[in-house]
Amino acid sequence: MNKAMTREKLMNSVATTASTGALVVAVLLLGSNALAQQGAIRLEHKAEQREIVTDENGIEQTRLVEAARVLPGEEVLFTVTYTNVGDEAAEDVVIINPVPEHMFYVNDSATGENTSITFSVDGGKTFAASQDLLITDALGEERPAAAKDYSHIRWVIESDVTARGSGTVHFAAVVE
Repeated sequence: MNKAMTREKLMNSVATTASTGALVVAVLLLGSNALAQQGAIRLEHKAEQREIVTDENGIEQTRLVEAARVLPGEEVLFTVTYTNVGDEAAEDVVIINPVPEHMFYVNDSATGENTSITFSVDGGKTFAASQDLLITDALGEERPAAAKDYSHIRWVIESDVTARGSGTVHFAAVVE
């Protein structure tokens, strides 16, 4: 059985954005960076991986390329670009992204300028700071959650997104 993750599997992600009281659900469609547009915020996803190339002088450089085929143990960098396509500032913007199936979140990889970042270990029902997340094992005992336990990442944009304004949030995950 081929365990490589193809672009189709990687891009089977769902992102949810709340803005100015209207809930926007955007599903990334296979082969498309354009997402469903409702309300004021448009989301675009990219999945990339690092590739090492050697230039004509023999110097190795790392560049990001589209993650078309990813093998177990390889890391994928995910970028969500949000854009306010409305004519007014968008308030209370929240982006929620699941960690893709068959992948583990890379600890401390979630970033986003001017954001508050929290995580879920229960399928996106509740969110908390990483140090506050607990997992209950089969014996009913609680333990601190590890990055591999995270099911979703949530970014709360801490200021209004101006009309035509945009930003990006990022995270990395490794294929099981």
